[in-house]
Amino acid sequence: MFGLRTALLLLVAINVLVNGYQDDGYLDGELEVLLKRLLEGLEEEERGYELKNLFERESMSGIEFDEEVSTIFNDMKLRKTLKWITFKIENKKKIIKDQSAEPNDNYGDKTQFDEMKAKLTSEPRYILYDFKFDSKEGRKINKIAFIFWCDDNAIIGDKMIYASSKDAIKKAFTGLGLEFQANTMAQLDYETFRAEVEKKA
Repeated sequence: MFGLRTALLLLVAINVLVNGYQDDGYLDGELEVLLKRLLEGLEEEERGYELKNLFERESMSGIEFDEEVSTIFNDMKLRKTLKWITFKIENKKKIIKDQSAEPNDNYGDKTQFDEMKAKLTSEPRYILYDFKFDSKEGRKINKIAFIFWCDDNAIIGDKMIYASSKDAIKKAFTGLGLEFQANTMAQLDYETFRAEVEKKA
């Protein structure tokens, strides 16, 4: 946009120097068009600058995560202490643990996933789920995935703060390689996620 602005300014200056203004004090038609284009360009540039600043402010939300978050992930990875856990932002200040469940070998992987899913509401949540199943070829797959649940019907302010704080909590999950996002219950589908986990296992 800076290049366009410079070019238009030069054209305006040349036009004024060569043709001057009309006697009645109004700009001639060609110069008026150039100025209009210049103003539109400046307005567009200003809007882009404002949007950039807004994005930067929201991405620097200042949300911290509880030290326990890293410990929970490491225990899930090494000791298999939890099947799944959800995290929430408390008072718009800190990410803390919310709900969780231990592994239950009496139930299949999908059943435990659906139990976790049933506990979610329209409020956004960060989720860690420990997928454990046999592939079609008989390979045993055990992978932890990060799921960002952000319901389309959630409050806009909550959506913004959870989205802008997502990278903060992910930093606590060293070595995590699987990430999903769901905005509707239909998208929060076990079979879809399982297929992706199997591809990357």
